[in-house]
Amino acid sequence: MLKTLITLSLLAAMFSGVSGIKQADAPVKAGSDNPFIVGILRPDGVIVPFARYANRRWSNPWHSPQPDAQPDEPDAIADLPKPWYELLVKPTAEWYLSLSTGDASTVRTSKSIQVCSHCQQVWGLLSDYHNPKQPNKDECVHNFGIALSENKKARAMTLLTSASPDWKQLITFLAPEFERAESVGLAGTVSQYSAQLPPAEERARVALSMLNLYRSQLADGKLIFYFEASKEYPKPRAVNDAGCNNISLLGGWIVRDSKGNLTLLTSEFSPTDCDMKEGGLALPFAILHLDGKTFAIVEEDSYEGEGYTILEIRKAGVRRILETFAGSC
Repeated sequence: MLKTLITLSLLAAMFSGVSGIKQADAPVKAGSDNPFIVGILRPDGVIVPFARYANRRWSNPWHSPQPDAQPDEPDAIADLPKPWYELLVKPTAEWYLSLSTGDASTVRTSKSIQVCSHCQQVWGLLSDYHNPKQPNKDECVHNFGIALSENKKARAMTLLTSASPDWKQLITFLAPEFERAESVGLAGTVSQYSAQLPPAEERARVALSMLNLYRSQLADGKLIFYFEASKEYPKPRAVNDAGCNNISLLGGWIVRDSKGNLTLLTSEFSPTDCDMKEGGLALPFAILHLDGKTFAIVEEDSYEGEGYTILEIRKAGVRRILETFAGSC
């Protein structure tokens, strides 16, 4: 389960020593002539496939919507009776990795196995990823990259630290946007929650914190950032869990051009507290350029589960293309 706000910030440090993996030497294929599958790479070396790109579109190939199903209802890979990908990729094949460390490397898979994802099971391919780290009993793994069944050029999202000049610049840029989003967001929350927060004048004096900041490069040379910023407010002593601060959380995407100008593409405000039962955090793994479009591969984590999302990055904003649930409790 997601118990703290610092979990995601530790991921880059946990795997910053990744080395010694066989380097990819196959030529990069242009366009999307060959359909391919994308999967999440776990630290135990298992690749969990979750979507396919073919004929210029993303899909969950195993999904057959029921007549009464909502058209935008996400599909799930949890507890499927058999590996959905077995007719699309060989169990023994080469996969191309894009890791948060920036390494471009390959691994070879050997067989399909079931692995734990929160309280459920998902199918994955066991690989020869070097130095795999097995999860502790009853512990959720923290994924740290993507794997592609074809050699498509993926740009990894790099986790930045407070030492980066981008960190300070984006906090300054986000300050007025955060106040606006918080004011609008709190107006739509239940009064019981908003009543626990200090008035707007006091909230404005609370320092804005950057929880996570990721950066990558687009095909046109612009830089793209994914951010999660927050403010914390102590709860009144009268409430039951007074030691668990209330949190205003804002996450979204920003583009910076060659002149240093920043543009906010999209943002989402979530009122929550230290347990993070509302809202959630994300892991943006990589940027893919396919058929003239730009996509981001993102893991979205909730209080008791996770899902994998394909986003399309556009000049005018960010569009959700495909959502796939993994395990939950």
